[in-house]
Amino acid sequence: MKPIGITLFALTATEALPLKAEDFFSSVETRAPSELNLQSPWSHRAWLQQKTGYGWHTPAVAVNRDQAALTRTETQLFGELGWRKGQWRAQLSGSLVHDWLPDLERAGLWSAYEFTDEQIHQRRWRLELADSFVSWENGDWWLKAGYQTLPWGEAESLKVTDVLARRDQRWPGQEDLEKLRLPVASVRISWQNRLDLVTLIEPLPDRLPAAYDEFDPYLALRTGEPEQDPALIRQPDSSPGFALRYRHHWQGMDTQLMLADLASYELAPAEVDNTGAQPQVFLEPWRQQVAGLGLQAVRGNLLLRSEQAWHHNTKVAQDNPMAPWRSTDQWRGMLGADYSGINDLTLTAELSWLYISDWDSSLAGKRWQPGASARASYSLYNERLTLEAFGTMITGNQGSLIRLSADWAVSDEFSIGISAIEYDGHDPQALIHPYRYNDTLLVTLRWGL
Repeated sequence: MKPIGITLFALTATEALPLKAEDFFSSVETRAPSELNLQSPWSHRAWLQQKTGYGWHTPAVAVNRDQAALTRTETQLFGELGWRKGQWRAQLSGSLVHDWLPDLERAGLWSAYEFTDEQIHQRRWRLELADSFVSWENGDWWLKAGYQTLPWGEAESLKVTDVLARRDQRWPGQEDLEKLRLPVASVRISWQNRLDLVTLIEPLPDRLPAAYDEFDPYLALRTGEPEQDPALIRQPDSSPGFALRYRHHWQGMDTQLMLADLASYELAPAEVDNTGAQPQVFLEPWRQQVAGLGLQAVRGNLLLRSEQAWHHNTKVAQDNPMAPWRSTDQWRGMLGADYSGINDLTLTAELSWLYISDWDSSLAGKRWQPGASARASYSLYNERLTLEAFGTMITGNQGSLIRLSADWAVSDEFSIGISAIEYDGHDPQALIHPYRYNDTLLVTLRWGL
């Protein structure tokens, strides 16, 4: 098992939401508040969500959950307040989140397994900031500063050009893309909705599970006795990142060119110190440069998609999980198609690949690493009920994931979602192998407030 390899797993096992906007590369889907007063500069929306997960197998590795049991009972209260006047706009949004499982365990109402202090700390009440910013528009110019979600790519089976978005990696494959991406502190200047210059201000690493959680990315470094585990010392890169993007629209086609110089949101072992009584593994991001191209073309009921990017100075794990990761250059690509010519049915297929230009046998992966994903989505009852099947083969033949889901909008204010996620990684060398029995059933209830 390669340390931090679950990051790639999370990127390839997520669902992308259909975005309807002026062009295919627009930012994030937005929804107007249910009650809009055109005379008021203020707007607001809120919802309350309860998500419950159940793992129906015993995990294959020594994590806290050692039997079929609940994995989380998470309550989320989301609120958004917006203000607009003339050329100015401001938005403040975020969520108050709490997982009740540790409380139930302490109260004696549930006793399937115990939590460590780190797990309790991660699941207790916390405030998660969502898109919150101040923006100003004047003619062709637009300035936006604050916490922003920056989706610069749509590939589902591999991160190709979508390198500006921080990720939530705690439950890989179990969250929609809108939940996987997290906002980052940034300043964005746009011209004619074509040219974007972004400065990333002190980016934080991806949000990771706690030690001995069932998707712990450092399982290869765990001993089963927390006090004997190697000490993991994180050293974030506080230097700013920069990205430039140009978009152009032709009849039936959108293009995107992007350049980026930024610190990765992933952490890699950079140094191992074995001189003390307890080994120390120093984790840090790496500075990478990315040049990418994205294309979207409509041909009748068919949408053709492609992303191609050169990643310079990207880190790759070695066969020895305790060894520092190696710097390599990679070509990452994706070819995909969406078909919507059958009533209420949408079909999506995607092929991806990763090529390491300076590969050698000491690296954990192969020189060529193919991947793929497919999706079928069907809507019924005036689009109140949506059935979806999604599957992905993780790049590099590292296992696969299947997700079946049903989402029912009972009313405009209340919805129910049910998802079953199965992980398949029986090859001992596969990235997903330690997580092969973490199959999960999720039930989500959401109330609009």
